[in-house]
Amino acid sequence: MMGEIDSKKIVLVIAGLLILPALWYYFYFSDANTRINNLRGEIERLQQYEAKLPVLKRNYIKAKKEFMIYSAQLPLKEEIPSLLVQLNGIVRSEGVSLLSFTPYNAVLSSTKLYFIKPISISIRANYTTCGEVFERISKMKRLVKVKNFSITNPKIVNSKLVIMNINFNAETYYFNKKVK
Repeated sequence: MMGEIDSKKIVLVIAGLLILPALWYYFYFSDANTRINNLRGEIERLQQYEAKLPVLKRNYIKAKKEFMIYSAQLPLKEEIPSLLVQLNGIVRSEGVSLLSFTPYNAVLSSTKLYFIKPISISIRANYTTCGEVFERISKMKRLVKVKNFSITNPKIVNSKLVIMNINFNAETYYFNKKVK
C-alpha cells in the first residue's frame, strides 16, 4: 500500500510538473508569442513605409508646388476684390479709364468642378491700348477670359488718336469645394 501511495505521489508530482509548463505555455507564452509576431509584422510594415518616406516627401513637395500654381489660376473662392485690384492695376498702367466693374452671381460649370463668375467691365481707351489691356488680362496668373466686347462713343482727339468706350464681359473661375 505504501508502494501504491508512493507511486501515486510520483505520478501526481510528474503530472503537476507537466501541467504547470503546459498552463504557462497556454496562458502566457502563446499569447506573448502571438503579440511578438504581430509586432514583428508591424515593424516590417513600418520599415517599408520608412523606406518609401523620402520618395513620398519629394512627391508631396512637388504636389504642393503644383497646387500653389493651380490655385493661383483657379482659386478656392471668388476673390473678387483682389481681381478688381489686379484689373484696375492693368487698366491704370495702360493709361485707360475703368468706367465700371460689375460682377454677377456665379454659375456652376457643367462639369460641376468649378464656378464661372461673369463680370461686366467698361473702359475708356483707344483701340491699341484696349488690345494691350486684353493681352495683359490674358497673361494674369488667375484665369480670366475676355468675351463679347463692343465699342461705342468714339471721340476723335486728333488725327492719330480716337478714344472710345469698350464694354466687354469677362469670366473668372474658382474651384467648387464641394466636389468629392
